[in-house]
Amino acid sequence: MEELGEVDVRELAIRRRVGRLNYSRRCAEASAVQAHQKQGIPLGPRVVIGYVVRDAKRWEVDQRRSASGFDAGYYGKLLEKA
Repeated sequence: MEELGEVDVRELAIRRRVGRLNYSRRCAEASAVQAHQKQGIPLGPRVVIGYVVRDAKRWEVDQRRSASGFDAGYYGKLLEKA
């Protein structure tokens, strides 16, 4: 937990297999799908995407390769759960 601020942001990427492209509510996966589509990355069922949560309150995420920041509170909670 103490070293969270020193980590390379790309190492915090969450990897998920895309199950669908349309979501009825806001969530990290829905934002990740949108972020990938905005960059012109083709998506379909079973494609694995990587994303970093930049702001969990607004579900703003960055595609793994273009991530420059992260929500320390969100990742801190994930560490506590682990």
